[in-house]
Amino acid sequence: MARVPTNDERLRAAAFLQEVFGPEVDPHVIAPAFDLLSSDEASLTWAIELASSIGDAAFLVYQFSFNRKRPDGKWGRELFREGLETLELTAERNTPGPRIVAHADTETEGYLLATTPATYRLLTGAEPDLAPASAPVIEAGPASAKARRESADELLRLLKLANDQAGTWLAAIRADSAVAAGSEPIPFNDEEAALALYLNDEASVQDLLRLMAMMVDASRRPNGA
Repeated sequence: MARVPTNDERLRAAAFLQEVFGPEVDPHVIAPAFDLLSSDEASLTWAIELASSIGDAAFLVYQFSFNRKRPDGKWGRELFREGLETLELTAERNTPGPRIVAHADTETEGYLLATTPATYRLLTGAEPDLAPASAPVIEAGPASAKARRESADELLRLLKLANDQAGTWLAAIRADSAVAAGSEPIPFNDEEAALALYLNDEASVQDLLRLMAMMVDASRRPNGA
């Protein structure tokens, strides 16, 4: 069940960022900039964008109340442990999703700070990924012709499916927005927050965007590509 966080909870989440980034981050200044993405009885998920030496950077702050539990019976402390394990496993396997920057806990609360893979690489000084590790090596000729046909066919199928899912999501948002007319913006759930952060990373869909640009450009030429 969604709940409205208190001002003290918002301020404590901002204070966690001060612990991570130092005294130049004033909790009272940045607290109003926290956007609530999702909430339930035991946890809150915030989004915040901060100016830094690498430019504006987007972060997710997961806040867990150890003395509260969700309707499914899970306590905040359990959700904190599960969230930490999931983020660590995502980074270890280098799979799509948020990257953990820091975590902390007290007797009553736990916090996780995550950001996009691209921002994480900049923060840690890691070399950018020039290409996916699993990118295939394809020889020109019959092999490349076959790969082009098969990948184009699969891309068409997946893009149609993605567009259908986008339509479903937009319809659901419109339905919730109609019920909540005149109130605060509809908060994101955890899955939507992860998707938003993934799309905020320019490296996430760079190959797809490059392909789409090539296809659009080719379609405008008199004789095609």
